[in-house]
Amino acid sequence: MSKRCPAAVQEHGLNKVGIIAHILSVITLITLISGCTTDTSPSCRARVTSDWANTTDLKSDINQLTSPALQGRKTGTRGAKLSREFISQRFAQIGLTPWLPSSESDDVVDYAIPFTYDYQFSQRQGINLVGVLKSPTPSSRWRIVIAHYDHLGKKAGKVHPGADDNASGVAAMLQIAAQSAATQDNTERANLMFVATDAEEQGLFGGYALVERLNNPASIPTSEQIELAINLDMIGRPGRPYAIYLEGKRGFKNFNQIRQRITAENSLCIKANHPGALGRELKRVDWLRASDHYPLHKAGIPWLYFGVPPHRDYHAPTDTTEKIDLKFLAAVTESAYQLLIINSLLLQNTPQSQ
Repeated sequence: MSKRCPAAVQEHGLNKVGIIAHILSVITLITLISGCTTDTSPSCRARVTSDWANTTDLKSDINQLTSPALQGRKTGTRGAKLSREFISQRFAQIGLTPWLPSSESDDVVDYAIPFTYDYQFSQRQGINLVGVLKSPTPSSRWRIVIAHYDHLGKKAGKVHPGADDNASGVAAMLQIAAQSAATQDNTERANLMFVATDAEEQGLFGGYALVERLNNPASIPTSEQIELAINLDMIGRPGRPYAIYLEGKRGFKNFNQIRQRITAENSLCIKANHPGALGRELKRVDWLRASDHYPLHKAGIPWLYFGVPPHRDYHAPTDTTEKIDLKFLAAVTESAYQLLIINSLLLQNTPQSQ
């Protein structure tokens, strides 16, 4: 917290008693000003910067995921299949390896991990995509980035493209994966896992399926080996204040240091908690249970969740690419990457209640 300057400094005017008194008052003024401190945390203004995150590539990936052919990426549809083909192609271009061995020939690179779930009185199938980037030196430590790729499909005859929800998160995850692959020597000697989850909109089923895999004692990694999971869900449409929200503060003793570290270069404003209900646009949301970080939370896996509050285009046909703030999205992407490679000492966590 910044120390406020005394009112005498703020309201100082010319002393009319005499020149000597005026000189003394000026000296006093200088002394008082020198003792004031300023708040060095980024202000919530639209002046963010980015270094390597490419807005053209971010826009291109979002355009691909929101194209009419994908029909809103609803789980179980042809649009979802086309989404997986695109994301898998990008995983391969980046150089990620599949998490689980392929059941096909050695020439087939398959990132898909199917799962089943019960929904609306029937059993459904979803498919997560998981790519891995191993540490250059052997390590038992793991960090995860998650972004759900599914959306609502067509409702009332209208396609819901889901640019912010959640093509923005997937596009950011792809850039983070590419940056991680290009700068492996700069990572914290941890293995990295990138997960595009399915069936989030229907009830976080992709997140639960991932946790079920991680809780298998034969899994590599197991849930105990994961020191951080980062969830990216709706990160391209800032409101007022011009900020990204980072949920999960209670799980980290050094949260304020973490926040300062990951915004040091781009002046991104990060708020620790989403705002409460505010009118029709911002409805009351249970942010703990709002996205795929909740299954991780229940499993005791440390997590932090980047997201913006619902806006007027949330779950609407008007959630389109041209409304994404690409400069903001690039800054969030870089801050999420800085979090992914942050020093392990800052990730000391405190148990969170379920």
